[in-house]
Amino acid sequence: MGSNRRKSEDHPATTLDHALLASGESAEERETRIRALFAFFDAENCGFLDCSAIESGLSALRMPSDSECCNYAQDLFGACDANKDGRVDYEEFKRYMDDKELELYRIFQAIDVEHSGCISPEELSHALVRAGIQIDDEELARFVERVDKDHNGVITFGEWRDFLLLYPHEATIENIYHYLERVCLIDIGEQTVIPAGISKHIHASSYLIAGGVAGAASRTTTAPLDRLKVVLQVQTTRAHVMPAIKDIWKEGGCLGFFRGNGLNVLKVAPESAIRFYTYEMLKAFIGNAKGEGAKADVGTMGRLLAGGMAGAVAQTAIYPLDLVKTRIQTYACEGGRLPSLGTLSKDIWVKEGPRAFYKGLIPSILGIVPYAGIDLAAYETLKDMSKKYILLDEGNGLICLSCSVPDVL
Repeated sequence: MGSNRRKSEDHPATTLDHALLASGESAEERETRIRALFAFFDAENCGFLDCSAIESGLSALRMPSDSECCNYAQDLFGACDANKDGRVDYEEFKRYMDDKELELYRIFQAIDVEHSGCISPEELSHALVRAGIQIDDEELARFVERVDKDHNGVITFGEWRDFLLLYPHEATIENIYHYLERVCLIDIGEQTVIPAGISKHIHASSYLIAGGVAGAASRTTTAPLDRLKVVLQVQTTRAHVMPAIKDIWKEGGCLGFFRGNGLNVLKVAPESAIRFYTYEMLKAFIGNAKGEGAKADVGTMGRLLAGGMAGAVAQTAIYPLDLVKTRIQTYACEGGRLPSLGTLSKDIWVKEGPRAFYKGLIPSILGIVPYAGIDLAAYETLKDMSKKYILLDEGNGLICLSCSVPDVL
């Protein structure tokens, strides 16, 4: 306990006083600044703010684009309206300012690793890299220029605070980057090649690994159901669930329910990568074909078309693995001796030829095209609706999960 006490004394908790000291303001000057900002939004001198007042103020400040202003105002209003009574008085507004300035000071400290009291371009670049975001020197210069009001090449806490004070979401380096990229309409980079909301500057490998691990976990969890499905499908007599479960148990015990799951896991990462990359490229192609540009919203029909074609491409690419997996499960449920993966693949190649690895591909594609189209289109459409009506940032995992169609094929 003594060591913990000494540690807390060596590293005292960051307070608003620290932020005040870093900004060079007195408490009175800060109070005047916050009251002036509240009065700016309260143009009609009502003594409180509603969502329309905040939207009008943001529009006058020209902070987000016109298309983003309404949603941004709703998010900011929701962050300020602590008691959820539909109006924001000065105390609520000041409480938001206190919390936001403290939050911004903490991330400012984390980026300012040299403790110089300002953020250099090099420190900002390193912070972005640590967050998995890579930008070139030109893009970094635009980032700094946007925040650096006095154009001296570094960012003071006052400049950092003023730029992000009205940002209503959690101030992480990733969110701040996307705030610059999307809300302020700074052209940092080109089209994305992985699902919407993931910039090309974020390491694609990180999302591929995360997606592969998540897919492996989900496939392993549902492996017993997949094995049971195959057993029931290959039975020529009337299939019953309980006898099939007993047969699987007798055949291999608990591990019998996971036969063929290794291949299922193996194909998850490449299948997801191919599908998402193809989906984004097809969306860009459709946008260009319509003359609206690669970044244009292609609409629900465009998403359905791109998703369906991406699903077909991914299914074709990994179909040999799918076929071998099904063969392994079929060998087991027919009571035969289970061959190794290499032996089975060699037997198929020698006895049936390379075309055998694509037996049943056409029916599989006919099934995957509507599934993948609906899956990706529904995900993007419902996620956009959730951000508009539920007022949550796109990082909310539960909402994103709810928007997706379960992968049961």
